[in-house]
Amino acid sequence: MKHILMIHEVIDERIFDLPLDNYVLTFDDGLYSQYHYRKEFQKVNTEKIYFISSGIVSSGEQSDTFLTCKEAHQQAFNGDMSQYMTIDQIKDLMTDPLTSIGGHSHSHTRLNTFERLKEKFEYIESDTETMLEWFKKNLNYIPTKFCFPYNEDMDGLYKGLLLKHGFTEFHGRERIPVEKLLHDEYQ
Repeated sequence: MKHILMIHEVIDERIFDLPLDNYVLTFDDGLYSQYHYRKEFQKVNTEKIYFISSGIVSSGEQSDTFLTCKEAHQQAFNGDMSQYMTIDQIKDLMTDPLTSIGGHSHSHTRLNTFERLKEKFEYIESDTETMLEWFKKNLNYIPTKFCFPYNEDMDGLYKGLLLKHGFTEFHGRERIPVEKLLHDEYQ
């Protein structure tokens, strides 16, 4: 079984010099930089999973200056989605036989912003339903793979709630950050 690699933004092109075909590639957040380099990633003969936060999708304008994931999130939470893929770009990714699309929540909210467990539970339920409605409406597709926002599974609670929605594959902290591979290769 291949190890799983976690990729957020694509800023350092040395990533393509790494032995990427030794890993399952997972992409968090649906950043436009991931799509911009799609042809390079399509050359890698391995499974690729793009995890999309359905509430953080560009309506068309995109920046040609790629930010870090953290900076892109800050812009998105202020209403600027220019660092993220469009629906048509997500559909384009879906045409690659080695690529699948997974869910990554709707609003990508940190669960520690809720004080009580009941609030977390209600948020996850509502957010998941909103995300699944978006996928059905915009992609005519229901994902079965899910990546926890900020890799927070809440000791299995999040996964347990998602199982009843048909999710069968889950990803989080078990993945190797691509930055670690870059560091090991070039240090």
